[in-house]
Amino acid sequence: MRVHLWGELGFYGPGRRGKFEIQLEQPMPLVEALKLIDVHLPDVAVLALNGDVVRADEPGLTVTDADRIDCFPPTSGG
Repeated sequence: MRVHLWGELGFYGPGRRGKFEIQLEQPMPLVEALKLIDVHLPDVAVLALNGDVVRADEPGLTVTDADRIDCFPPTSGG
């Protein structure tokens, strides 16, 4: 799964990198994938799955190894 943590959220990425990939062995709920990559949901203002804005707690929303997650903080840039 491709992950892009925008702005200061890049702090949560491995080696404090904002762009990285992780391997998912099986589909899982989006909220569980966010826990797996150690992103703190209160710090995420906008969440996108494959380019579509979603809510982390949407029932039945799962991710696979082929997906991309983008997490945006409340402020980014200046």
